[in-house]
Amino acid sequence: MHKYSVILLVFILMYNDSTAQIGRYIRVVQKSFNWGARAGFVATNFNSYQMYQGETEISGNAVNQVGFECAFFGKTNLGKFFLQPDFSYYSTKESYLLNLPPVIDINTQQEIAQNISLKKSSQSLNVAVLLGYNIVKSDAYLFNFFLGPNFIYNYATKYEVNELFVNRNPQHRMDFITGVSANISHLYFDFRYEVKIPAKNYIYFSDMESVPDYLKDISIRESKNLLSLSIGIMF
Repeated sequence: MHKYSVILLVFILMYNDSTAQIGRYIRVVQKSFNWGARAGFVATNFNSYQMYQGETEISGNAVNQVGFECAFFGKTNLGKFFLQPDFSYYSTKESYLLNLPPVIDINTQQEIAQNISLKKSSQSLNVAVLLGYNIVKSDAYLFNFFLGPNFIYNYATKYEVNELFVNRNPQHRMDFITGVSANISHLYFDFRYEVKIPAKNYIYFSDMESVPDYLKDISIRESKNLLSLSIGIMF
């Protein structure tokens, strides 16, 4: 009899503890205000690009590369809806292959190909204001959809070919974000797609400092968006 009493007491204590844990998890989802942090990966998605030497279009290729992001956010819950300011840092990478017109070797009179591999890295600070709707809001689980503007300050852009040169002209722009996020209690998942505004971006190397002479008449006109996948914690 004593043995069964001990087992029953242990079961009651475990049940009370699990109930308290579930209660805490539910309170995270059901709070009127949440805050949290997330980190993950960002990748450029090129829609189109054209490369020019002067006014002449040249062939080339633009390659997507993976960068990273980290962010802090707050979330004000208004029933099924929520308002979420988002403060983030992006580090993105891209690369370009430029096929310049061949030159003639004065000694052999043969054409020499000019293929230039150009690497680009950018750092930016961003402030997004997102309006969302909770599709699922049950117990310790959340699944929602959000959209809103993202205000971007691109404070450093570096290019590297045979030598390093820097675009020292900071860029300010506003993009548009749409995405989904999910919660399992404190665990937070975020997937978003960032549409660039304006759709076309122009790169003129003649505007940059310390640019090599053979790139001064090169320009790139591109249309690209950004994909982001991150994981974090919410309180």
